[in-house]
Amino acid sequence: MKKILSLAIMTLVMACGGTKQEQNIPVESKPDYTSHHIPAITKVFEAHGGYDNWSNLKSLSYEMGGSKTLVELQNRYTRIESENQTVGFDGENVWVYPASENADRQRMRYNLMFYFYAFPFVIGDPGVNYEAMEPVELDGKTYNAVKVTYDNGVGDSPNDSYIVCSDPQTNQMQWLMYTATFGGQASQRYNLIKYDGWKSMGGVMLPSSLQWYTYADGEVGDPRGNATAFENIQVSNDYPAMTNFEMPEGASIAKMPEGR
Repeated sequence: MKKILSLAIMTLVMACGGTKQEQNIPVESKPDYTSHHIPAITKVFEAHGGYDNWSNLKSLSYEMGGSKTLVELQNRYTRIESENQTVGFDGENVWVYPASENADRQRMRYNLMFYFYAFPFVIGDPGVNYEAMEPVELDGKTYNAVKVTYDNGVGDSPNDSYIVCSDPQTNQMQWLMYTATFGGQASQRYNLIKYDGWKSMGGVMLPSSLQWYTYADGEVGDPRGNATAFENIQVSNDYPAMTNFEMPEGASIAKMPEGR
């Protein structure tokens, strides 16, 4: 997936690093993030609290499947702690600690779940294109649909595409269709995720669970495994400590795949 302009939130100083809050994060001046938005996607952003509210948040954290994730939202610095490994992004490198022969795999994985979790807001960045589509029927219900694509050179996987499917009455996102092309060629086969348990956090709506489904020939099939649950979700308008994202001595750097 992508780390747009590199596919976040928390009221914390998260135990994901255990350091107290600092105010020395370098902040780049940001362009107008909304001038390229079209009405169809703006309605979805507004149904989830508004893109301005999202843009004002500085940190997001959550627990998922035995790991703890902390994201500094303005620059997408990231730290993911699990029992045997810590993965981070310091603004330049994706690093893995302890050092690992398989570190390169984390170049895609490190922000994959954050990117899905932070929909629809992660598709609000510059370099993203929108197309209002004809309504889509999923599991017996009709949804408004907006196709999302990327400019060349944006993120790690500019050939990815998404279709945001929202309730026509509330404009709230219910399903996400996506292609996965990291390090490869464009695909026409869409995967499917259902979003549930939306909660208001820091002025924006965030999901509590994501459920993948089989999807073929326009038909929704069975759930693919168990739903992915997100717990201890926190957002904040304060920056997390930058020490959370610094690469430890002896860590491996995850490299981009060949051809990127």
